[in-house]
Amino acid sequence: MKIIDMHTHVFPQYAGLAVEVMDRCGIESSVTLEWHDGFGDSLRRHLDIFNAHPDRFTVFGNVNFKEIDEPHFGAKAARQMHKDVAAGMKGIKIYKALGLDYRHPDGTFWQIDDPRLDPIWAAAGELGIPVLIHTADPISFWEPVNDQNFWNGVLYGEYAWWTYYRKGYPCPEELLGERNNVIARHPKTIFIAPHIGSKSDCLDWAADDLDAFPNLYYDISARIPIMGKNARWARHSREFLIEYQDRILFGTDMIYDDTNVPTGLQAQALYQPFEIPLDGADPVQRYIETSCRFFQSHLDFLCTDTVQTSPPFKRTHQGITITGLNLPADVCDKILCTTFQRLMNRVPTTA
Repeated sequence: MKIIDMHTHVFPQYAGLAVEVMDRCGIESSVTLEWHDGFGDSLRRHLDIFNAHPDRFTVFGNVNFKEIDEPHFGAKAARQMHKDVAAGMKGIKIYKALGLDYRHPDGTFWQIDDPRLDPIWAAAGELGIPVLIHTADPISFWEPVNDQNFWNGVLYGEYAWWTYYRKGYPCPEELLGERNNVIARHPKTIFIAPHIGSKSDCLDWAADDLDAFPNLYYDISARIPIMGKNARWARHSREFLIEYQDRILFGTDMIYDDTNVPTGLQAQALYQPFEIPLDGADPVQRYIETSCRFFQSHLDFLCTDTVQTSPPFKRTHQGITITGLNLPADVCDKILCTTFQRLMNRVPTTA
C-alpha cells in the first residue's frame, strides 16, 4: 500500500532527516509546506535541496503576505506564483494568519474573502495548482480552557497564544463563512482544507461543505484524537471517511525544524517544550523514533480497530484514547495515496 503524507513542514536542512523517517515508515513521498518564505529566490533555494531527493518531496509554496497592505498586492502575488510554478512549486499553502493575524493599518483584520485577494485564488486555478488553506481552528480554541475543554492539555504555556477566548478575534463561523465564499467564487480552483476543514468537532457540518463545493477536499492532519476519542465518535468518523473517501487526503502535519528537532520529540505530539526530557538521548535519533511512533498512530487509527490507550498525542490533561476505524482496504488506499495522486493529476502544473 503506497503512502503519501500530503501535510508536513520540513525545513530544508532537515530533508535528509525527514527521508529517514519516511523510509522507516514506508512513506513513499511527502508534501512539504513552506513556512512563510516559500516564494521567489528563497523557494528556489529550497527546491534545489528537496530535489536532491528525487520523487520524495512535493513542495507547496506561499505568497508574500508581508506586502498585503501594498497597492495591487493580489495581482503582484499572482505574477510571482506564475514564476514559482515555473521553478517547480506544485501548490500554495495559506496559513490561518489570514483571518487571525493580518490586519489593515487601522487595526481591523483582513477578511479572507476580500476581493483584493481574488487574483491569488484565480491564478491557482489558471496554473492548475491546489490551494491548501488553513482557516480558523477547533471550536475549543474559542472556549474557556477548563476541565471540559478537549484541548486543555495544550492551550497553556508555549501554546497559550492559540486560545482566542475573549481576545477580540473573529469567531470560527465568520472565518469559515469567508473561506467558503472564496471557494464558491473560484469553482475552477481546487482547495484543500486541512484538519477536516476545522470542522472535525462536527462531521455533519464538514460534510455539508463537501456537498456544497465539489472543488473542496480535506486532509485529516492533527485531528485523529478527536475523530477517534471514543467508540461513538469513531463510528461516525468511519461513516464519514467511507462516504467521502474520494475527497479525503492523508496528512500528519509532522514538523522538522530548528525549534523542535533538538527536543527529540515530534512537534505535533504537542507536548510542552522539554516536558519529556532527553535524559542523554541523541535528539536526532529520538526525533526519528518519536516521529515514527507518531506516524504509526495514524496508520493504526485508519487501518485497524486498535484502541490506543497511550497515543503519542497530548490533548487533555486527563489523557486520551484513540479508537481505530478499521477502514476497508480500498478506502485506506484512497485516503493514503490514490485520491491525492488523482487530485494532482487532475490539476497538472503548467507555467
